[in-house]
Amino acid sequence: MLALLVAPTFVSAALFPKDTVVKQIGPKEFRKVMKQNTTSAVAFVAPWCGHCQRMAPEYSKAALGLYPLVPFYAVDCDAQANKKLCAEQGVKGFPTVKLFPRGGKAPPMEFDGQERTASAFFYWVSRRIPHSVKKLYNVDDIPGWKNTDVDKPRALLLTKDKKIPLLWQVLSVKYGKDILFASHRDRKGKSSVSMGLEAGERDQAKVLIYPPGQTEYVRFEGILKLDSLSKFFDSVLDGTADLTIANKEAAAEEYVVSDEELEIQRKQEAQRIALAHGGFSDLIDFEKAVLNGAGADFHSTNGYAGVMGGQYLKKKDGEPESSEEKAAKKQEEKARPKTPDAGAAKATETAEADPSVVADAPEPAAESAAEPQVVEEKATGEPAAPEAESTPTTESHVKDEL
Repeated sequence: MLALLVAPTFVSAALFPKDTVVKQIGPKEFRKVMKQNTTSAVAFVAPWCGHCQRMAPEYSKAALGLYPLVPFYAVDCDAQANKKLCAEQGVKGFPTVKLFPRGGKAPPMEFDGQERTASAFFYWVSRRIPHSVKKLYNVDDIPGWKNTDVDKPRALLLTKDKKIPLLWQVLSVKYGKDILFASHRDRKGKSSVSMGLEAGERDQAKVLIYPPGQTEYVRFEGILKLDSLSKFFDSVLDGTADLTIANKEAAAEEYVVSDEELEIQRKQEAQRIALAHGGFSDLIDFEKAVLNGAGADFHSTNGYAGVMGGQYLKKKDGEPESSEEKAAKKQEEKARPKTPDAGAAKATETAEADPSVVADAPEPAAESAAEPQVVEEKATGEPAAPEAESTPTTESHVKDEL
């Protein structure tokens, strides 16, 4: 009890794994998050809540799968400093999980799923991002689109993917008020060639910007990740910025990750494959396929956290590989089969789906089954009386701790 009174902010942190990407916030940080025109998830919890203790690892796994595109937060409603915030948010039971589609600029949505699992949170969040991306199905649709609202900047994504990448959706939420976003599937690169570009590799995406008042594009030369594209779009919206210079700066950017980020990326690889498996009921012997190398080139196909396409990290000239990278490369070469069979090839196609593809995959059948609603513990500040309940079941691929 003394620990609860002395350091309440650290108690809720103990609910989540030590290496979680879920960020603990209070009233000040919450107001800052609400001012941003971004999609985020917030869990209102209490340290004594049994349901919160069981939910925290699953919520953390979902946060890892969507990092850094959709931030996940947690508020300890048992801390005195947070009680007013929790009351203002209408929290009457724990845990209460809310999605804020556009910060404080749109009404929040409350999670009411019957199972608080990683897959349930992942699909619930990723399918509710209110993007404004227009899909252009034919290359002939591009001229008409780019000639609409010429006074505004227009951003076009040429992608090999069937679905709109999650990164592109997130950017459209952030900048959609000032920039028109569109996406065109250029599976074989023919559209790129017709527009004067190279066909590109199978996992290569291209971002084309049409500045205000212009119908000729400027190709973004930087790394297709959230912060790099955000910085460039800020330059586009700044009428005084020289896009040629901004593009050169983007092209020269070095993407060198810290050990902490590298560890997050390793865990994401496993977690996203697990979440992808949860979305496909017809996948046979998934675990065996992965052991045979089905997911060995996940990063080369899907890139790294928050990156579109399969771009490897840039390194400064002469910089040696870290021991972790050497080990990862050796493991990848060892895991990749010389002659994969048809079953492994099919699993590869599924397992290599990026977050945007996973987000549109069918909901796992187990999570849509009708089950008794879990009774919530009331926000009284005291533990609820013991009740007969079963721990929410999770798919076998999500059981393992990451």
